[in-house]
Amino acid sequence: MSERDVEKDVPTQRFIETLRRIADALEKGESFRIQVAGERLTIPADAQLSVEHERDDEEQEVELQFRWGV
Repeated sequence: MSERDVEKDVPTQRFIETLRRIADALEKGESFRIQVAGERLTIPADAQLSVEHERDDEEQEVELQFRWGV
C-alpha cells in the first residue's frame, strides 16, 4: 500500500454530520466508513483513538485520530 498524507477542508454541516456518524458508530461498538479525498476507508470498531494538539506562534491545531493495522 502506498503512503498517503492528505488534508481536506469540508463545510461545517458536512463535518457535523460526519462527527455524528462516527460518534454513533463508536457508541454502538461498530466500524464505520468514511471517504477522504476520493478514498473510502472502513475504520474498525477496535481502532485506537487519540486526540492530538499542536501549537506554534501562528496557529493551533487539534486532530482526532483513528489508528489501526492493515
